[in-house]
Amino acid sequence: MRLPKPVLPDSDGDGVTDQFDQEQTPAGAPVNTHGVSLDTDGDGVPDYKDKQLVTPTYCQPVDVDGIGKCPCPDSTCFEGYIKDRGNDCATKLGPLPSVSFKSGSNALSKDAEAVLATVASRLRNSPECKVVVVGYCSSSKKEQQLSWDHVNKVITYMVEKEGISQDRFIFNYGQEGGDCDTVDLRGAATGEEGPTTVAPPHPNLRKKIM
Repeated sequence: MRLPKPVLPDSDGDGVTDQFDQEQTPAGAPVNTHGVSLDTDGDGVPDYKDKQLVTPTYCQPVDVDGIGKCPCPDSTCFEGYIKDRGNDCATKLGPLPSVSFKSGSNALSKDAEAVLATVASRLRNSPECKVVVVGYCSSSKKEQQLSWDHVNKVITYMVEKEGISQDRFIFNYGQEGGDCDTVDLRGAATGEEGPTTVAPPHPNLRKKIM
């Protein structure tokens, strides 16, 4: 007896089955692998609503149609603008979201993966930019290692799942002034350099959670 192949429900028809779909999107709306609407330029307006698909960061914020207002009205001031801001990745990428972990965990939640997908989209639009990945806390060996684990997890995910080259990340862990379960990301300043990989400080305490 031949049984029919099971049909997994996909309510919005975006190619992502409901069990994995994090957003019900209109028909034809481009989505990522999690079923979340793409926002190519990171302006807060999903691509299917965006009438200006790629709005430079310096032209944001945008209106409800995704159309920005650029500060330079014509070419007479463009050269000076590039001189001041052209190589500033913090300006090009804009404020980047943070990634949160559950206390003591090294596992990325679905929300965290969606956040990283947004960051990856901005990086693809600015291939010359690097991102500093910052983890916090270092008062004990356990905190130092968990901070390293968090930063390493974020970078590894971006490289393996989002296809961003590892040399575009600056590895920075064990910093003070932040939440131990949060990793901050920011565009690297002009000329800012740092290691793309760092050996774990206490490998015997390393988290193995994937």
